[in-house]
Amino acid sequence: MRPVFILFDIDGTLVKVRQGFMPRLIDVLLRKLGRDTIEVGSTSYAGRTDRDIFTKLLKANGICTSNFEALRKTYVETLDEMLSPADLDTIPGAAEAAEWCYENSSASGLLTGNFREAAFTKLHRAGLDRYFETGAFGGDHYERNALPEVAWQIGRQLIGDNLQPEDMVIIGDTPRDVACAKHFGCKSVAVTTGPFTREELRKHQPDLILDSLAAPQEWLGALFND
Repeated sequence: MRPVFILFDIDGTLVKVRQGFMPRLIDVLLRKLGRDTIEVGSTSYAGRTDRDIFTKLLKANGICTSNFEALRKTYVETLDEMLSPADLDTIPGAAEAAEWCYENSSASGLLTGNFREAAFTKLHRAGLDRYFETGAFGGDHYERNALPEVAWQIGRQLIGDNLQPEDMVIIGDTPRDVACAKHFGCKSVAVTTGPFTREELRKHQPDLILDSLAAPQEWLGALFND
């Protein structure tokens, strides 16, 4: 395979946090913050960065954004305390793809909206953390479209200065994953394992749409015509 940097989203792509966990987490988080309720809004969080989400949460609740770091720290600590392996599911095919890319690609990593600490908490509980060491995270920038450039700089250190955006593959389950790949000129792989259907994802014209990340050598070969 040609030198490529393969980047995975987490939620909806590698793992799914079970439905009942987030309300429990929010309840504990509220108690730690000394609040009874918090306005979370109705906008979908799918594909957004944690920096974006938490900044808007602060503004929606009339809390000064100077409290961002305190909220971030409390959140990642609470997630680490509460999340158990029973609270999430590894998506079928994800472990196979993560392992194969880790062992066979020039480099692999993460491109996720999660804060770095939250990302590795989830991966550790799922037993997938051994396949990932680096990437671009939701704390690196407010806009997800800025994350591929962060990852590109990392990829150049890992693979070499000749790494081009088109040598990067961004894998995710939302239109925002596809959009950020296109924004920086990367290849995009959309998976139907999240909240969006194949038809919904197709509208955003990813380079490839998959129902499963199983057999990665096959779909990566098709992506690069190898």
